[in-house]
This record gives sequence, structure tokens and C-alpha cells, in this order.
Amino acid sequence: MNRKKVVVGIVAAALLAVGGFTAMAAGQSPTTQQGSSAQEEQPSYKGSIAAPEEQGSDANEGNEAQDNEAADEQEQGNETTESRQLESLAKIDQATAELAALKAVPGTVKNTELENENGFVVYGVEIAGNDGKTHDVKVDAGNAEVLHQDVDGAEEDSGSEDVG
Repeated sequence: MNRKKVVVGIVAAALLAVGGFTAMAAGQSPTTQQGSSAQEEQPSYKGSIAAPEEQGSDANEGNEAQDNEAADEQEQGNETTESRQLESLAKIDQATAELAALKAVPGTVKNTELENENGFVVYGVEIAGNDGKTHDVKVDAGNAEVLHQDVDGAEEDSGSEDVG
């Protein structure tokens, strides 16, 4: 009987340890795993124009009979709607954002997108830098201020720089 209690205790302790290590690996405390969707993206920076609340597609998540094509079309429609909302909020144009990014990182612009980052409207400008690296520069869509820049493929702590 005592042997069973010991085995049950060891199994319980092992399960708790695995759960704790899994939570730590996910970057969360073992006791508090809820609310992670409300956390800001890293790195955290603030822009001058608040983005509209993202409208998730959670309403149809449980509907397994929904056709994948229809879901893809709906998602594209949501992205188009969000893109139009962001465009209507931006106070600077794409060319101005690209010029600001190129002042921060000399090179050639590869791609520019208007994005909702950390709840703010920003231009994400991808630059092939003169240093041979690809840089991602976040430019405030309200005032053309460079909010953040990092090097693609670099570890989060090295090569990233908060500006402003």
C-alpha cells in the first residue's frame, strides 16, 4: 500500500514538473497562463495613431463544416477591410515612410506594408541594407518617426534596436 502511495506521489510530482517546464519554455509563469493574447508583441513601442481593434475569426472556429475555400475568402476579405482602415488612418504615404526608413538604414527598399503593430498603425519597411543584411524598419504612419529596427534572422536580443 505504501509503495502505491509513493509511486502515485512520484507520478504527480513528475506531471507538475513537466507542466511547469512547459510553461517556462513558453515564456509564461507556470501558474498564470491566461491572458497571453492581450500581451503586446515584442518589442514594444508606441506609435502616434491607434489602430482599430482586430476582429478575429473566432466566431466560425467551432464550425467544422465550413469549407476551407470560404474561410480563405473570408480571411482575405477581412485583410482587405483592415488594410483599407489602416490606409484611411495613415497620415503619411508609403514613399514618405520609405524615405524615413532609408535615412535610418541605407540600402534598397524590398517591400513596404501598412501594418497594425502593438495596436498602432505603422509602415513595415523591409530594406536590403548596404551592409548586406535585410533590415525590418517600423515607421510611424502618423509622423514618419522610425519606431524600431532590427535585422532579419538575428536573435531577438542582438541586432535589434528600439528607437524613440
